[in-house]
Amino acid sequence: MSDHVFVVSEWLPKQGKDQELWQHAKKIVALTLKEKGCLRAHAMRQIVHPGAPGKSKYTIVCHQEYKNLEAFDTHCQSDYVTDFFETYVQNEATAIVEAWTCRLFNEGD
Repeated sequence: MSDHVFVVSEWLPKQGKDQELWQHAKKIVALTLKEKGCLRAHAMRQIVHPGAPGKSKYTIVCHQEYKNLEAFDTHCQSDYVTDFFETYVQNEATAIVEAWTCRLFNEGD
């Protein structure tokens, strides 16, 4: 069993901000992949398929895997993550995110 931490963050852009949020998600993932404790990171968009009838309100999903919880904490404290949240999530005047959620998983018993 590993100490790896798997992260699923889901994002709903504000009306008309889908492409802008998508560009930021891809940029953040590219920077995340350079972090010492990051093993993998992906930005994905929801697609429609008859074999997968479920649909989420969140249209952009980021999946990351870190060596451990400390590596995830380091990621959360990085300048590019804190700047993104301050500008595009928390600031009413410049926010492009309507809603978001983040969940952590591990392979433990």
